Amino acid sequence: MSGEPSLILLTRPGCHLCEGVRGPLAALAGLHGLRLDEMSVESDAHREALFGQRIPVLLWGGVVVGEGRFSPETAISRVLALMLDERFGNSAEP
Repeated sequence: MSGEPSLILLTRPGCHLCEGVRGPLAALAGLHGLRLDEMSVESDAHREALFGQRIPVLLWGGVVVGEGRFSPETAISRVLALMLDERFGNSAEP
């Protein structure tokens, strides 16, 4: 699925929720040919202000598809639905 944006997992060092979702997300992303990048909210003041209290946050093309306590399966399903909507010209919200 080249040309697609990557999944971005916003985390913070020592975040137990982030640690718990990282492995399952990586496995599901790989299964569907998606790239998963991880960024600390602490590396950017604007990102910290927007997402610092909501981590972990999973973004796809700037869209939040999961935050806080979320199911990796549900988040990946949302990403796949967004990809289908984009391919078929739909603008439905996830």
